[in-house]
Amino acid sequence: MNQTAYIRERELKNHRRKLRRQREVHRTFILAGITLVLVLVFTLSYHALSAHANTEFQDISYKYYTSVQVQPGDTLWEFAGRYADSEHYDSHARYIEEVMHMNHLSEERICAGNYLILPYYSDEFIQ
Repeated sequence: MNQTAYIRERELKNHRRKLRRQREVHRTFILAGITLVLVLVFTLSYHALSAHANTEFQDISYKYYTSVQVQPGDTLWEFAGRYADSEHYDSHARYIEEVMHMNHLSEERICAGNYLILPYYSDEFIQ
């Protein structure tokens, strides 16, 4: 009977170790899950706040197009001076490149009486 009691006691200790190990593994998975959720929440909160902070004070501008009839003496450089702004174009030459591309012009020379499509930006939203 002493041998049987020893076997049962050993089985009981093994069973307790197994339960304790299962609880430790379970606790580890729960802590890892909570950590992952917290990291995701903080990351998303940070990006949401930084995105909101970046757009809060910026003026929104809208790109529009207008059709202009070329008058005698008009040049693309004059239109660039009138319609291009330094916030959206780094130079008048870039604006002229865009106008030439939009209007399928191969050179800067324009003829009086023709119409050009010119881009411009405005802070007002037009419906």
